Amino acid sequence: MACTDTQGYSVMSWKGYKPTQFALDVIEESEEHVKKIAGVGLQSVVAGSPVMDGAYRGNHRISINEEDHTFDENIKDLGGQSTIAKESAKIVRFKLGDKLYIQNNAPYAIRLENGWSDQAPNGVYSIAFMNMRNVK
Repeated sequence: MACTDTQGYSVMSWKGYKPTQFALDVIEESEEHVKKIAGVGLQSVVAGSPVMDGAYRGNHRISINEEDHTFDENIKDLGGQSTIAKESAKIVRFKLGDKLYIQNNAPYAIRLENGWSDQAPNGVYSIAFMNMRNVK
């Protein structure tokens, strides 16, 4: 809608849904979608982890903007709930433009990804990636 300012020049005014609000909504919805995808990825790698003593399952890591190269053989999670809770808390900090990493640095992680375990003959992360691609 055209209006004039105090000097008589035409100016635009917006009623209703403003473009700036639209842009903010796009950012917010995009962030939420990435968080949803990351959550599916985390749940997939934890649920798909072969379990002997729980060390592999307990060492899935979420990090933002830098890789986390840690592995602690003393962190064990047989059921996976603790790992999901701990790492999900990191996902909520994601902002559009960040890099989000999901990784496991167990010394045998690559072997597991290549079918070393009968519990995960098709790997863990490759299956999680396929699940993440299907998130709507």
